[in-house]
Formats: sequence, structure tokens, C-alpha cells
Amino acid sequence: MIDNENNTVRIVDIARMAGVSVATVDRVIHNRGKVSEANLARINEVLRQVNYRPNLIARSLASGRRYTLCVIMPRFVQGEYWADFEAGIARAEAEAGRYNVAVRRFCFDQYDRSSFESLLAALRREEFDGAVIATLFAEMVEPFARELDGRGVPYVFVDSDIPACNRLAYFGTSSFDAGVVAARLLFDRLDPGADIVVGNIVHRGDAGSNQCRNREEGFRSYLDRHAFRGRLHYAALRLDDENYNGCVLDELFRRSPSIAGAVTFNSTCYILAGYLAARRRTDVRLVGYDVIRRNEEMLSAGVVTALVAQRPEAQGYRGVMALCEWLVEGRAPAKVGNMPIDILLKENIRYYEGN
Repeated sequence: MIDNENNTVRIVDIARMAGVSVATVDRVIHNRGKVSEANLARINEVLRQVNYRPNLIARSLASGRRYTLCVIMPRFVQGEYWADFEAGIARAEAEAGRYNVAVRRFCFDQYDRSSFESLLAALRREEFDGAVIATLFAEMVEPFARELDGRGVPYVFVDSDIPACNRLAYFGTSSFDAGVVAARLLFDRLDPGADIVVGNIVHRGDAGSNQCRNREEGFRSYLDRHAFRGRLHYAALRLDDENYNGCVLDELFRRSPSIAGAVTFNSTCYILAGYLAARRRTDVRLVGYDVIRRNEEMLSAGVVTALVAQRPEAQGYRGVMALCEWLVEGRAPAKVGNMPIDILLKENIRYYEGN
């Protein structure tokens, strides 16, 4: 039997429709043996009519051709954003075996530019057939992508897009629009003259990720278009240093008592939320990103006003599967596979789990 888009059509059916033998159809489909031009034309016309697409997965398995994909992503611990992304990679990996595709993971420190640089240097010595790339450090991703273009290696972007690159596809939200959504969620709850604190996690050797910059651009654009009269105050915070962060924020709120809103552009809004909870600051509205455990706890407790989510598991899964389908079947995905921008509140967060 052979596959087409809508039905299962047998070789004997193709032979009957073309008025030739089954053996002749078999030679055409599998490109073996000679066939007269007249018979070839009749068979190809029938194949076109039934929208025939060869079962390239079976053909790949039969040929023994194997592929290797590399996934370039940040290191993580369970409960963090990239753990959900990895769950999508693992789900796709389980299915990729039918394509003769193996998946390898290469991880870097998302808060250290040099870590990513070192990883790219190591990857230049690796052989692989496709790549899923988290684009946090866009300035280094772009030249690496050009190298992959030169090697003929297809690649998919996740986390945030870099449209200037020749990527096979992008899977993720529009980071700019996600920034606009966060601004509206926050601004609609504030007086237009209130100040807003922006929590930034200190990066080593870099001002921040590509996605955070794009989100902030969208955030600012919304405020500019809606008569925001307050000020944005930036707080440089550290991961896992509660005492340091407390001192920074205490001083900021002392100097700027009109702060009534807060936002972070990555998945660490639990840091600001923890501070607000410890200081019993119920007068500050906080919006953040991503449904990770610590953020979810703060949202359920009412400390976080809203979370903007982007389905990382789906990004990982679709990135791997798009490369599998392209390498084995020659099936190209849409260039941009935008994910929904989900808005999570205290009232609906329990329905999001497992979905």
C-alpha cells in the first residue's frame, strides 16, 4: 500500500488507473529499472491525481540513513522554564526514532555570555544534521547561523526569533507582542503617573537576552502610546542572593515612593515577588513571564498580578519534529510558528497545569 494525503491507495490501484502492470508502477515509485516514456507519463499523471506522497520514513529506515540533531539550550534544574522545554525535546525524541533521528543536547549558562561562546566553539568541531537553537545571545547566534548555512545544516530557532537569519523555522511567541501584553496587564491597573520598577537579572558579559530586549521594546511601545507619565526604574538583581536583592530594592523604594508597578522580562519574577511578600507590599502590581513553580506559587498567593506564558514544551517538541520532517520527508514547516501568548491569573492558573 502507498500513502497519499487523504486515503490509502494500493499499488494495484495505481496500476489499474494507469493501465500498466503492478511491476511497472513499483519501478517508477522506487526509481529502479527502465520504464517507457509513455508508461512513465501515465503513471506520473495518476500519482498527481491522487496526490501521492512517498512514504519517505519507511524508505529512510530501509536505507539505514541516520541523522543527528543537536539542541542548544540553557542548563536548568527541575521547576525552571527550560525544564519544560526539555520535556518537549524528550517527547519529540521518543518519536524521532521512527525517522532514524538521534537527539543530542548541548547546554550553556544563560547568564554567562562566555559560556555560550565556549559552547559554540565546541559545536564547530561536531558533526550534526540539524540544530534547534535557543537564541538568548543573538549577537553570537547570527554568525554561527551563517556558518551552518555554509555547511548546509538546517536550524530552527526557539525562545525568540532572529528573522535576518536563514532559519528553517521559528517556534515561540512574538517577544515584542508579549511585551505589549505585559504592559497592558500592568498599566490598566495603575495610575498613569505611577512609577514602575523593572527587575533585571545581572548577566556576566552581556546586557541581557535577545528575548528580554524584544519584550522590553514592546512594553515601552505600549506605555509610549498610552500617555504613561511615570518613570521606569531599573533594579539589577542577582539569582539566589536574597539579602543583596533586598538591600537594592529597599533603597529603590525609599528613593522612589511612587513606585506602584513592577515587571520582569524573563522567568524570574518570583525574585521581586518574594521581596514584595516579605515586605508585605500589597500596593505594588507585579507582572512577569512563564509558568514555573515559584512564579505559580506567587501568582496563586496573589503576590503576582499576572503571568504571560509561551508554552515552552510545545516549542521544544515542534522544533525537533520540524527538523525530522524536513530531513527525512523534505517537508518544510511555516517559517514562523507563533505560539499563543497565554495570560494566567490567580483565578485560572489551576486550569493551565497539564495543558
